Amino acid sequence: MTSFQFEHLFRAPSVAAVFAVYTDRAHTADQDREVDIAEREFLEFVDEPTRFRRVSRVVPRRQLPAFVRPFLSGGLSFVETVDWDKAGDTISIEIRPSILGGRAQIHSTYRLVQDGPGAVRRIYAGSVEVDVRLVGGRIERAIVDDLGASMPVSAAVTQAWLDRASA
Repeated sequence: MTSFQFEHLFRAPSVAAVFAVYTDRAHTADQDREVDIAEREFLEFVDEPTRFRRVSRVVPRRQLPAFVRPFLSGGLSFVETVDWDKAGDTISIEIRPSILGGRAQIHSTYRLVQDGPGAVRRIYAGSVEVDVRLVGGRIERAIVDDLGASMPVSAAVTQAWLDRASA
């Protein structure tokens, strides 16, 4: 298992303002374009007063590293499940890649905390587990590296949305 944590400080009036952007379908579409997602199919979308749940099948445009391809059959996709109990300021995220017959999974939390006036800190932390002898750790590190590359891009999209909302 490989753990990760990425943090970003948003210029935002409140935690609620960031969550409002995060749950907007148009914002998701903008983020997908910027992080090179070819397709997102919403399998479930629930936005109620006390909870938010989004289950999506996602197909990225990017290719997997060459050393991973021998372990695959078909293209890369994943099912992403996002659950937010609105009473708390944390979203649980589970990502199940199509690769490796269910032997790969990503569990994470997306937590927001007020970090002074006009600042909200996002803490995205979790773990990647790939159950493949000899190369599982290497695949886990490649996934974490990919997450690390996409997080600043998605944060920039979110910040642009927040800036437009406050203008």
